[in-house]
Amino acid sequence: MKRTVSAVAITCAVVAAMMAACSSSQQERAKSDVNDAFIAAQIHAKLVAIDPATVSLVTVDVAQGVVALRGQVHSLQEREKVDEAARNVSGVKRVDDRLTVNPKAPTANEIADDVSLQAKVKGALAAQTGVNALKVTVSVHAGVVALDGTYASAALHEVILETTRGVAGVRRVDDHLRPESPVRSTPVSSAQR
Repeated sequence: MKRTVSAVAITCAVVAAMMAACSSSQQERAKSDVNDAFIAAQIHAKLVAIDPATVSLVTVDVAQGVVALRGQVHSLQEREKVDEAARNVSGVKRVDDRLTVNPKAPTANEIADDVSLQAKVKGALAAQTGVNALKVTVSVHAGVVALDGTYASAALHEVILETTRGVAGVRRVDDHLRPESPVRSTPVSSAQR
């Protein structure tokens, strides 16, 4: 908390010093920009309290005290909470709500579950295939694992797929893996030697 207060105090001092060298219209614009940034930060903090996933799904733009909300929320109730949270921040003149309700939008728990499953799959692949796991990118959404990257052999490809399918929580595997390009050796001519 002390660091935050110190950071805010330093920022205010720097802004005040910069504003002293500006015209009155430049000072007003700078003050408005600082206020807008502060309003956006307060709204983001309130969004975390509603649902941590909301922060990654909702974009908050503020211009001269007018807040524009874009993105998606899980339910109508969440949308109303986001609107109310934005309206209750000091300095907000108006809220332009462009949010869409998407019942399939991930919740914080779903995002956490996906991250956890991704770590389990990566760990299983590293344990089973070793260094070869570095050539595989794992992404997860709602228990569906997408594998991208390359494999050295058909046998290794099968091990990667079976290992992934064997991890608890994996609903489906989307295989986007492709075979590595064979390394071609270039013959060395007698002139190059």
